[in-house]
Amino acid sequence: MNSEKISTLEMGIIDVNSEYLGVDRTILMENAGKGLAELIWQVYQAENRSEIIIFAGKGGNGGDGMVAARHLSRNLPIRLYLVGSHKDITKRSTQKNWKILQNMSESIKLHEIILVEEITDIKINSKTLIVDSVLGTGIRGRIREPLATLIHSISRWQEEGSIVISADTPTGIDPNTGKQANVFLQPQWTGSFHKQKQGLSSQNAGKIEIIPIGVPPEAERILGPGNLLARKERLSWSKKGDNGRVLVIGGNKTYSGAPALAAMGALHSGIDLVTIFSPQHISSSIRSYSPEFIVYDYNAHHLTIDSLPIELVKQNEVVILGPGLGQHPDTHEAVLKLISIINKQKKLVVIDADALKLLDMKNISSRTILTPHAKEFMTLTGFSIPATSQEFQRRLEIVEEVSLKFPNVWVVKGHWDIVTDNSHTIKVNKTGTSQMTRGGTGDVLAGLIAGFAAQTDSLFHAACIGTYINGRAGELADKNFNLSNLLYQIPIAIQESIDFIQNDSVIRIEHQ
Repeated sequence: MNSEKISTLEMGIIDVNSEYLGVDRTILMENAGKGLAELIWQVYQAENRSEIIIFAGKGGNGGDGMVAARHLSRNLPIRLYLVGSHKDITKRSTQKNWKILQNMSESIKLHEIILVEEITDIKINSKTLIVDSVLGTGIRGRIREPLATLIHSISRWQEEGSIVISADTPTGIDPNTGKQANVFLQPQWTGSFHKQKQGLSSQNAGKIEIIPIGVPPEAERILGPGNLLARKERLSWSKKGDNGRVLVIGGNKTYSGAPALAAMGALHSGIDLVTIFSPQHISSSIRSYSPEFIVYDYNAHHLTIDSLPIELVKQNEVVILGPGLGQHPDTHEAVLKLISIINKQKKLVVIDADALKLLDMKNISSRTILTPHAKEFMTLTGFSIPATSQEFQRRLEIVEEVSLKFPNVWVVKGHWDIVTDNSHTIKVNKTGTSQMTRGGTGDVLAGLIAGFAAQTDSLFHAACIGTYINGRAGELADKNFNLSNLLYQIPIAIQESIDFIQNDSVIRIEHQ
């Protein structure tokens, strides 16, 4: 039995990224349903049951129950009750399995529960085995009718001798926290797909059996479109600034492009506002890149301890520190002081480029993302990481070892990027092209990561999304690669990922 536990977000990411690797989500549903059927049949025989009744929802969990019904129908007639109308099924894979069951009227009897009154007509005896595949990980808020009455009825049937097996997660139990809804089931068994959901225990899920569903090991390691599931939705009633504010601190008398590119990357991630703090000497040049930039300047050729933007740090959620900053001794002192201020303000910070060479790792907080390439990584940690593909496994091991010593998030750039922190499985990003060795692509990446940091609840997930999208945009721009085209392709790469995530959703056309 696999003792690892997993959140529903990470499970959703794995589902989508499995399809990204070529394993269609209908295959995962088929494997889940087949494994569930095997567990049901084992309990049916061991407990000397007389019949099997399945209650299925309209989402993916219901689809798993429908697959299980098809496999179990080879052994005995099955009754399946859909909670709701089949016209409201939300997933293509579930819809497909419902249509299959409609063609099996001799071995499977289908019913729909739309009204509370229809529950009273259901005949259950003390030897019935009840399968709960209604909500699974899809619980959202208060459970309403007719499901609330159905849950009460199933609980009563349990008291009278029926056995309940839940698919993946008991209906009414939050799979992430274990919190109970207003009504909930307490099954004797739960068949948990792939891994046990982190909020489940024997107290709320009975005996938990892990059901393998054919997830490729690579789907748990690589980055893909599924990682965008971690991005928060934009609320329709949000106001300016609610969807992210990023401050870029960078540039010196020579470099104006780097902070501008980081700011463009942040804007293209979908946030609302970007502010740039730079030397007065280059501020006009930076303003010319985009009318969307808010630019503040200071009267010096490089950042000094006397020109720290303390108020701007307070006003923004995320700070990007480093693009084009330079390595003047005064700037070194300023960076150390600024990081202390950022930490006290409990702000999120992405440290990139020149600032990576000016750090004291002892002062880095868990709210920090570091984005070094191999040379910068060695400067920071003293560890040299191999550059060849044959030694990539050793590269992973070194990065993972270092991440255990420092509580921040790492994005180690290379032909394959590595993203990790000290509490997550290490991730590998394989998107990108050889064209992305050009100067400026790292600045865009820093901006993207900062932008997504303002749109997620986790710096780790922000780093994963930003790294994947930057590489994917590079692939889309490959035939005509330049930084302007890279930036242009970022929203396309984001939308492409959203469309891929929604690939299993039923598209509905509203007729006027």
